[in-house]
Amino acid sequence: MSYLKANVIIEFTDLTRCFTDIVELMAAHNIKLTTKGNVYCLVSAFGTAELKLKQTCLDVSIEASSPASFNRLKTELTGLIEFAAQDEKLDIQWTGDSIGAVLPPDLRVLMVSNVQQITPRIRRVSFGGSNLDRYAVSDQLHCRILFIDKGTKQYQWPMLGDDGRIIWPETGKIATRIFTIRSIDVEAGTLDIDFVMHDGKGPASAWVAEAESGDVVGILGPDAHGPKPAEQYFLAGDETGLPAIARILEALPTTASGCAIIEVNDSCEKQQINAPSGITITWLYRGGAKAGTTTLLIDAFRELSLPENHDLAFYWVGAELSACRAIRNYLRSDMKVPSERMVCFSHWRRGMSEEDIIEAGPSALS
Repeated sequence: MSYLKANVIIEFTDLTRCFTDIVELMAAHNIKLTTKGNVYCLVSAFGTAELKLKQTCLDVSIEASSPASFNRLKTELTGLIEFAAQDEKLDIQWTGDSIGAVLPPDLRVLMVSNVQQITPRIRRVSFGGSNLDRYAVSDQLHCRILFIDKGTKQYQWPMLGDDGRIIWPETGKIATRIFTIRSIDVEAGTLDIDFVMHDGKGPASAWVAEAESGDVVGILGPDAHGPKPAEQYFLAGDETGLPAIARILEALPTTASGCAIIEVNDSCEKQQINAPSGITITWLYRGGAKAGTTTLLIDAFRELSLPENHDLAFYWVGAELSACRAIRNYLRSDMKVPSERMVCFSHWRRGMSEEDIIEAGPSALS
């Protein structure tokens, strides 16, 4: 088998400061890393790469077996490195094989089959599609949705260029957001996503408010932030983390034990979750307080009796940044939980849109 190859040498003013963020972002995007001295070996669904640290520069080489995967890997690494080093104003110029613009190999087109109001604030949209097997992975929970305007007849999807950049359609940039896959059935060709209904004016809020059967979206992914094997699980989240918590619990072996703490507005938002009998689910109610303004999650987490042997446990948190930060700091500093035994993923930050976060860089999520 012949491989397509490309290379880029990226100059930094302070590579040491940025590199930890680069590695953490890659690990969170379904990229597996191993190290050999100052060389990081990467394996993703699209190909392989090597990152070599050379004082002030990062030497990146990639290989892939298909043109679409080749440009997809190039685009992903470009985006992650630029986001991690937001203030560096990097000059990323790939050299090597060129194959022209291609569609993302992970792009799937979905059509809405049903819309159901699960609770007053949660709307479940069921989609139908084909070739969804890549999205049915227990430790890859999220996908990026590409929202298409209603009534669009000719779908134009973004392409991936040789320069590691997205080529948007002539009609303009497509609005996108990241969501958790609540459930997926590859054989049936169905995928459910639970949307939190709120007063925001973002593209997702506008789309889901009007969603109906026959509407079309695209998806890319999946990305990580899923669980690792354990005997005990300790999960916490608000409405944005609830779909992942429910999916994780419903996929656990019947022998699993632990607890899940879920913060919602009131008792009307409580859902039925088919968790193992050894998992206790505690619902916390804000009672009208705005999401992201309480300490309910961290207060409840501090009351838990956690195991002394953290190798047997896994901790998963998905919520607004302040709650994630508080629980992460508690687990790391107070309880000495190793980083590989936890996921603390900020699903949102109060007062900031996704575009605001991208512009601000990793500091917006730290």
